[in-house]
Amino acid sequence: MACECAECTEHGGPNPIIMTFRVMVIVAQMVLGAYGMLKERSYKALWAWLGALALFWTIPRYLICARCPGYGQKCYSLYLGKITSMYMLKVEGHEQEHPSSLAIGLEVLSLATISNAPAIGLRGDKKLLRLYMLLSTITLWSQFLHACRHCATYGEGWKKDCPSAQTYRRLFG
Repeated sequence: MACECAECTEHGGPNPIIMTFRVMVIVAQMVLGAYGMLKERSYKALWAWLGALALFWTIPRYLICARCPGYGQKCYSLYLGKITSMYMLKVEGHEQEHPSSLAIGLEVLSLATISNAPAIGLRGDKKLLRLYMLLSTITLWSQFLHACRHCATYGEGWKKDCPSAQTYRRLFG
């Protein structure tokens, strides 16, 4: 692994305890969202959510993770480099220093739909909606305070210039 920070040196990548927490929160959020959309019979939101999940795990992974120098490694982005290598071959000869605008746009579109479709589908059940939004907020902040902190501190090139890394540096120095 190229990073020499204490966390990467000690654990060979992101801290597994923090990553386990992050994954558990996301799984709880997704299970609650799916349950709530089915309970509320919000099938349009459910189909949008399923479509966004399919998009997220295909085209952006091909355009970003399969071309990344961190392919096959445990990255701070929820181990996507490692997970992608389990079902998608590395794209040889297309290594990139910066993901394309198309890749970033599709990633943003899929993640926005994945997180917001359940909230729309849960409008009829305020109790489930509040719990879903709490989990969604924890997901967002755990990403920001773990992964974005890492890139803001140790990232190079486009990772250091990422708007989230810049925001982290402005807020926390």
